[in-house]
Amino acid sequence: MKKHGFIYIELLLLLLGLSLLAGCGKKKEEEENTETIVEVLTSLPERRTISVSSDFSGNVQADNTIIVIPKVAGEVIEKNFEVGDHVDEGELLFAVDDTSAQIAVKQAEAALTQAKAGYTSAQANSASTIAQANENFGKIGTNEASLSDAVDKAYAGAVTAGNQLNSAAKTSDYYDEGYERAKTALSNAETARDNAKAALEVARQSGISENIALAESAYQTAQASVASAEAAKEQAKLAKTTYADTAANAEMQYYIAKEGYDAALRSKADYDQYTKNTTLYGVNAQIHGAEATLTNAETAVKQAEAALENAKLGLDYTRVTAPAGGTITAINISLHNMATQSSQAYVIQTDARNKIVFYVADETARNITIGNPAFVTRNRETYHAAISSVGDTLDSTTGLFRVEAVVEGDDSALVSGSVVSIRTVTRQSPNAITVPINAVYYDEEQPYVYVNENNTAVRRDVMTGLSDASHIEIKAGLSETDEIISSYSSQLHDGVKITTSASTGEP
Repeated sequence: MKKHGFIYIELLLLLLGLSLLAGCGKKKEEEENTETIVEVLTSLPERRTISVSSDFSGNVQADNTIIVIPKVAGEVIEKNFEVGDHVDEGELLFAVDDTSAQIAVKQAEAALTQAKAGYTSAQANSASTIAQANENFGKIGTNEASLSDAVDKAYAGAVTAGNQLNSAAKTSDYYDEGYERAKTALSNAETARDNAKAALEVARQSGISENIALAESAYQTAQASVASAEAAKEQAKLAKTTYADTAANAEMQYYIAKEGYDAALRSKADYDQYTKNTTLYGVNAQIHGAEATLTNAETAVKQAEAALENAKLGLDYTRVTAPAGGTITAINISLHNMATQSSQAYVIQTDARNKIVFYVADETARNITIGNPAFVTRNRETYHAAISSVGDTLDSTTGLFRVEAVVEGDDSALVSGSVVSIRTVTRQSPNAITVPINAVYYDEEQPYVYVNENNTAVRRDVMTGLSDASHIEIKAGLSETDEIISSYSSQLHDGVKITTSASTGEP
């Protein structure tokens, strides 16, 4: 009885298990027959500029500081302005005692007067010496002119004879060549005649009357050409002989003319050596002496003028004016004390605009562009600025690259030496292909997006670049025509079916 009870219980458990298995299989089959469709938003990649800005700590610096150092030493007899005062360009800062400078100017004026008198005397002596030299030149001028004229005429005759010789020689050469050409033409005509004669013999042997007639005509023509060539040769020979005689005569005339020119040169050389040169030497010595005296006197005048200018400049240096407008930040002289040429009398911060100076690393310096906008903040006030310079060498103190910016508009509230915060673009990708940040997923370090292909989400691995608050740059993996899934969903995976509720260009 007990044994049958156990068997009954085991049968019930078996039937129950089979029923549960059948139910699970049916449920799984129903789930597999239900396909998941994810509702998403899609958009196309967008061309835009992606910029990354960074904040830096900077210092306000005056664009220029001028240190005023006196150029002459002396007792300070006048002193104007105090530290903090504003001074305009050209205003008198201080003056030193000018007694010595006044004396130096008067002495220089006296020296200049004396030098000018010496120059006037030298001019008179020079004029007298030159007049006497001209008289001496006149005595030898007639003979020199006569000899020079003879040389010129002889030279002209020799040149003319030389030209005639060249012309006659070229003409003779031309007719020599003509004779050679005539000989060659005769030889060619005789060869043509012999060939025509041989052709006539061949024609006669053929017995063909037409060929014989043509050959006889050609032979007669060739004979006539020989006769003409012989006549031309004789004419060329005659011309050759005639112009050869002309060239020989021209050569003889040239040598006669050249000898006449050489004789004229020897006559003038003898005159120059024994008569003229002696006279000229003495005259030139007088002229050079007078010119040297005049030059020395002129130099003395210039030196005296320069000394006077220096004396006047020294007098001007006793009154020191502001080289530029600005604010006086230091004064190191006092009334009735000595000012020296090694002391910094006044320090002026010019009215030039302030600049914001900050330092960046190498990579950042390469990406900052002159003209980029910047924002300067101090005491919760923000000023618009622009990058004005980027250093190309490392600063020896900081080991970084120096960057400068200039504030646009009024910068009077930015006191020189104060610390400010400056923000500017440090990296930028212009005209980049971008997608919304929400559209990018990550598989460990590999970024990817989903694209819509026939209402199916397809994973596309990409290479990303810069990003801002809303978009990220896609450097590779997408084209501008790819329809990306721009909305985030945890249900998305490669191959899932999707439906688009809307299409937008914004995330």
